[in-house]
Amino acid sequence: MSELQNVPCYIEGMDDILGGFKSPAAILIAGSAGVGKTTMALQMLANAAKAGEKALYIPLTTETAERFRLSLSTFKFLDDSVEVHEINRANAEKDPLSTLIDIGNVITSVNPDRIVIDPITPIGFGFVEQERRRFFYTLDSMIRESNALTFLIGELEKEEIHKNVASHLTDGIIYLSRSSRESRSYQEMEILKMRGVEPPYSIGCMIQSFNYSVNPENFRVFSDIKANGEIIKGEVISSGIEGFDEMISNKLQSGSSILVAGEPGSGKTVFGLQFINKSLENGDKCVILTFYETVDQIIENAASFGWDFRKHVDSGNLVIVSDGLQDICFAKYSNLIKENIEQSNAKRVMIDGLPNIELSITDPMKLRGFLHSLTNYLKEKGVTSLFTTEMTGAGWEKVNSLEASFIVDILLVLKMTEDADTTKRLLQVMKARGIPSNLTLKEFQIDEKGITLG
Repeated sequence: MSELQNVPCYIEGMDDILGGFKSPAAILIAGSAGVGKTTMALQMLANAAKAGEKALYIPLTTETAERFRLSLSTFKFLDDSVEVHEINRANAEKDPLSTLIDIGNVITSVNPDRIVIDPITPIGFGFVEQERRRFFYTLDSMIRESNALTFLIGELEKEEIHKNVASHLTDGIIYLSRSSRESRSYQEMEILKMRGVEPPYSIGCMIQSFNYSVNPENFRVFSDIKANGEIIKGEVISSGIEGFDEMISNKLQSGSSILVAGEPGSGKTVFGLQFINKSLENGDKCVILTFYETVDQIIENAASFGWDFRKHVDSGNLVIVSDGLQDICFAKYSNLIKENIEQSNAKRVMIDGLPNIELSITDPMKLRGFLHSLTNYLKEKGVTSLFTTEMTGAGWEKVNSLEASFIVDILLVLKMTEDADTTKRLLQVMKARGIPSNLTLKEFQIDEKGITLG
């Protein structure tokens, strides 16, 4: 092979980050036990084999061949198209030279396009560092001669990577990690080194981390949502909430972002569902992302106001994504929004419970960057977005999603007050960027037809 070839990563989301791998090359996939290194490698091999590549998996294991093959059967995506050649881990630790010969023989016989050696860290474990380095230099020469794209799996913590000789010989280093913050588990991938990455991928892939999900059926990386700066000029639309459009001079434009804040029971979700229903009645497609209710609950709530969401779900005009709070990952949900919008060409999106996504972003700068990217992306697509958030007291400064309140185009606050024996609901436009608006409090009612402003 006279020059490097750009080949697909065959991991969902990876091409959006790297633009593909350069082959031939040697890449180290490092991380502690249980972070998903093997699942990532096997998924990549399986997808590459299905695309026509010759894929070789060389695992170092202490299990018998029969027991090891049984453990591989738990990976639903793996089939016989991937060549597997087991090496005894104990022998590799004691006799690296024989292991090297074994690896060389199998690579020569299979002549693969893509190889995974899993793991390489135990090889020559009982030998002095000089001998181990000599082994890896020889292995590196063998890999280069094979002209294959080779992945070496390393059981290494981040601070150990630079001490391992393999990190100096490889063309790329991918680091997987798992951490816990505020009783939640987060899985992150970092590209510590990758030769040959070209613009625009080279701009951001090595200065940030990316969330990923892993299970026996799938390994997926979530790339950041990106806006390209091409804003579509919006057209005047109706929100569907009687009396609200007049408060903003009937100048609500498609592509606008709206944040509806309020205490529990103030009508945030009803406002959002009515906003979505108006678009559905116009024949548009819409997306709802909710953390509080199931799909059936959303449909039933809408039906109580006479809105037939079931019909729109069945026709494909409405996509409802419902997820619990145990696996919050902002990158996962921004990708879900992007996929559903691009697949359905949706015109409106409602995110019910923005704080639940924000909880997964502890860095204020990263939170602001995420909100900017998401709202700008939706604006470029001409998608009108509505987010709901909570309030912890009176006044807009008590809006939980304070960063979002500065970024969105329109900020609404729903308040509840008690007058004698009567509870009143009030709406106030706190902000309407570029639009003459009525900032006075307006009373509204929620009846069998939804929200009506008095």
